[in-house]
Amino acid sequence: MLLITMLTLGYLAGGMREQEMREIKLHGVTKLGLKNIIDFIYTSKVNLDMVNLQETLEAANFLQVMPVLSFCNQLLSSEITIDNCGEVERIATDLLLKDLQLNIGEFVRQNLSALVECGRYLQLSETSMANALAKNSLQGFSELELYHIAKGWLEYDYPNRRSSVYGLMRHIRFPLMSPSELIQISQDDEEGAESMMRSDTACVNLLLEASNYQMMPFMQPALQTERTQIRSDDTHILALGGVMRQQLVVSRELRLYDEKSGIWRALKPMEVPRYQHGVALLGGFLFIVGGQSTYDTKGKTAIDTAYRYDPRFDKWLQIASLNEKRTFFHLSALKGKLFAVGGRNTSGEIDTVECYNLRKNEWTFVTNMVEPHYGHAGTVHGNLMYISGGITRDTFQKELWCYDPAADKWSRRSDMMELRGLHCMCTAGERLYVMGGNHFRGSSDYDDVLGCEFYSPDTDQWSVVAPMPRGQSDVGVTVFEGQIYVVWGYSWNSRCMVDIVQRYDPEKDVWERVFNVLEPLGGIRACTMTVHLPEGSVDEAQIQECPLPTDKS
Repeated sequence: MLLITMLTLGYLAGGMREQEMREIKLHGVTKLGLKNIIDFIYTSKVNLDMVNLQETLEAANFLQVMPVLSFCNQLLSSEITIDNCGEVERIATDLLLKDLQLNIGEFVRQNLSALVECGRYLQLSETSMANALAKNSLQGFSELELYHIAKGWLEYDYPNRRSSVYGLMRHIRFPLMSPSELIQISQDDEEGAESMMRSDTACVNLLLEASNYQMMPFMQPALQTERTQIRSDDTHILALGGVMRQQLVVSRELRLYDEKSGIWRALKPMEVPRYQHGVALLGGFLFIVGGQSTYDTKGKTAIDTAYRYDPRFDKWLQIASLNEKRTFFHLSALKGKLFAVGGRNTSGEIDTVECYNLRKNEWTFVTNMVEPHYGHAGTVHGNLMYISGGITRDTFQKELWCYDPAADKWSRRSDMMELRGLHCMCTAGERLYVMGGNHFRGSSDYDDVLGCEFYSPDTDQWSVVAPMPRGQSDVGVTVFEGQIYVVWGYSWNSRCMVDIVQRYDPEKDVWERVFNVLEPLGGIRACTMTVHLPEGSVDEAQIQECPLPTDKS
């Protein structure tokens, strides 16, 4: 115990009852720690090193000298190592140093492999272990490996850590394990001296949850929880399919744009080449539906097959096919279901709408559009689907239709300002943007539509925004970090497919050309998705497909 006199009382006890006392008793403050605090008061400087840091920190915390606390936080955070992280964590916990606790948590996440290898992780607290295991950004481990790490930490001091079993195990993503791995865990638990999982009902439920999840593969997008999420924070622009300019080859590539390196990377290709297809995200999965696998301009080679991409394992799963083949149509995810709207096929323009039910893995027809449409665009806002423009009976449209899935009913909203088809549409904030496309010039030729506009659902009004610098029709569109990206497509003014990506900033109302792509593609689709970042880049040799038969009739 130290006594502090009136020398520093004005600084430390201003406005407090201790200000009237000649001496104040300081419990738990050492002479060295207090000396550093007094030196700081008079010089605004503090001499810190790993020898005097803890005593200084305790004194600063006791006396609430915030600048010194901040300095100590910074020094400790910069000096965290594999060997001392357990001790630093204890200091941070005892003194309630929240910033330091956060830094410890990040250090553990980044260095968990090294901590496990040397056994230092066994001295960490339950909080640090749980925080690390909960992170989406914790990569480099399988879920089975993480289970054994958690189990090892618990077994190190099981009598005192028994109550922490569920606290750790609930962060293990058992649904992402294989059935054989789940069986192995159950068998090991039965054979062990301590039945860690079976002795806790909540832990038993974790294994049952995983088993049920795997037994219903088509339902998985509707069963997503924190334990089924991908362990990744890498969100990127994805582009898939399209028809290449050279030899009119249809692509089956799924590509990811790595913004940091400025290169395209390859994910697992689609099972079937396609363009003019529908894409939608639902429950962390990517769905591709319909389109064409063979090039023709009339939609005669439309297909009905559908697939689902799982970014956690970089795998494709075929789901139920559409009831009706369709291309040049729109696909939306809405209220846990998929809706395929309009399009064209060998019978011509179609007005039918199909709804995909995850639980039943089947498509059923819902209320038709008022008129057949193809080449239209759509988006979702507020549990409603909006469909704009397109072509009806060879005539470009500027209508906006709204579909309410709860009522299974279509209603018309205010028309766009310009006729357009083969354009794109997306939602950014409370605005529904319509961009690009083409329309008739005269009676038989086409022009790019450079004008862009947005719709406000609350007011049922359209407003003009900055036009596109270069025309793009039949494109992919996605919103990434608040910006709208329009990728690839066809320019009717130039009469060619384009290899550009244009970006629109809704806040500044400005367009810019951001980066080129490897090969001009039309009928491509795009989305923004969280994935595992693959290694290696895509070059033109990798994306070339064997030429497919074409039908230009």
